[in-house]
Amino acid sequence: LIPQYRKGDYWEEIYNGFIKASQSIRNYNIVLDIHLYDQTDVDSFINCSCEIMENMPAGVIMNVVFKDAVTEFASELNKASIPYAFIDNKIDDLDYMIYYGIDPYRSGTLGAFLLTTRCCVKDIALIRLIRDSRYKADPNAARRHGFIDYIEENLPECRIHTVFIHPERPQETLEKLEEFFNAHPDIKHIAMTNSRVYLIDAFLDKNPDDERIVVGFDSLDRNLASLRKGHIEFLVTRHIAMQSFNLLHVFTECVIKGTVPERRNNYVHMD
Repeated sequence: LIPQYRKGDYWEEIYNGFIKASQSIRNYNIVLDIHLYDQTDVDSFINCSCEIMENMPAGVIMNVVFKDAVTEFASELNKASIPYAFIDNKIDDLDYMIYYGIDPYRSGTLGAFLLTTRCCVKDIALIRLIRDSRYKADPNAARRHGFIDYIEENLPECRIHTVFIHPERPQETLEKLEEFFNAHPDIKHIAMTNSRVYLIDAFLDKNPDDERIVVGFDSLDRNLASLRKGHIEFLVTRHIAMQSFNLLHVFTECVIKGTVPERRNNYVHMD
């Protein structure tokens, strides 16, 4: 149960990792039933989770965009004695079997360190996405908290200015960023804690600044293109597809054998 995606998106790589893993474990005689939900609509997630419960699978793999809905779904899985695993992010308090992904909190602290390591920073622009009309979707909360905690602990005088942009409205994004930075011309440090820092590339291209430092996350092709152009200074990333590839291997074996994994939380290397 993972989000819908477009070509080149983060979740396409996760999907490809699952497909490759399912092909490599054909001898286990499992059926991989992939449900894609709209991560801007909590009802889409709920509908997919209901479909899954009707099929009563041997196990479920999911991520966390809508915390309350995921918690409710996890409760239903527990009642039905269906083991579940998390990919990419997780809810620590839940009784999941296994997690594969980056340590989201520590990835946020690493991003903050990279952004501020050269000098004493007084102001940071944190660019966030408007994900859904009810503001229930917040998959990067742990990473953002890690980022903010690092700044508050190490640069207590630094102010973080939050700017929300819509991922499907590039012209509006450009106008909003130009308006913000025209009002705050001294802000030279920018961060996005989601995987779509490429969304601000048009603004960075139109408004070059040698003093600007930008930190983003994940080595998607569009992010790398911005990096190569010099618009982005750092990308905190990992081998995206290996998360889902390894998770399906380990989770399948544990479900079939009725065992528990050697490690519950499997944090991939941050690059």
